[in-house]
Amino acid sequence: MPALPPRAAVPAATPRGGSCACATGRRARRFAGAAAALALAALASPASAQSVLDRSRAAYAALESYEDEGVVTVEQGTPGAVAVERHSFRTLYRSPRNFLLDFIKAGGGERLVIWCDGGDFQSWWSATGVHTVHSGGRGTVAFATAVYPTSGAAYQIPPLLFPAARMYGPVAGLEEAREEGVEEVNGRRTHRISGVARGHFGSARPITIWIDAESLLVVRILEDTPEGMPAGQIQRITTTLQPRANPELADERFRFVPPSQHRPAGGRP
Repeated sequence: MPALPPRAAVPAATPRGGSCACATGRRARRFAGAAAALALAALASPASAQSVLDRSRAAYAALESYEDEGVVTVEQGTPGAVAVERHSFRTLYRSPRNFLLDFIKAGGGERLVIWCDGGDFQSWWSATGVHTVHSGGRGTVAFATAVYPTSGAAYQIPPLLFPAARMYGPVAGLEEAREEGVEEVNGRRTHRISGVARGHFGSARPITIWIDAESLLVVRILEDTPEGMPAGQIQRITTTLQPRANPELADERFRFVPPSQHRPAGGRP
């Protein structure tokens, strides 16, 4: 009897549904990648940035009280020859109008204070020795005239605390806002938002703001070199803050007595 030919090798069976499972896994990975890309795109969209800004402004407007300690770092010069100054300030606020901004220049040699203990807003600047009472609803003048002496500290947070006054400020008036992502600042998760501020200056100034993702309070503001400056010129101001929402603030913390030798301007001595 002739020998039977050898049996052909039978290929191993593919587990039932295996190819389907692999395809499903690939589709899931592609879907997850697409979803992540869409999420990042949404995070960087103008609509997302504007939403964060609007919620932050609303959070400030709803505060019963506020307190911060801040540092203003001013950099001026050219690459390799940049002069740096660091000034300090603190802000107190209690709704509806109790307020104090106490700014001290680097070295402690110059001080500017704006305060209101429920009456008129007042200001005092050690460089001039002038104490001014801003009566007749002219409280915004105290802030406008303090922008330069305080390296901008007077127009960062106050416009957010007094939105009805419609004061200008880089945060309150940021244009072309765009979210750059989420970044950790001092151990806190923040939204990093870029844009430009024009205000009273005409030329645009690039601005970056870091807003705490939980409290929606501003923790850092970078005002970069304005457009139109000479090539290579650096003029940068960074304001860092440690804000507290709704602290208990006693009446006496809003009182300030200027040196007695200076008579107030705009009010009775």
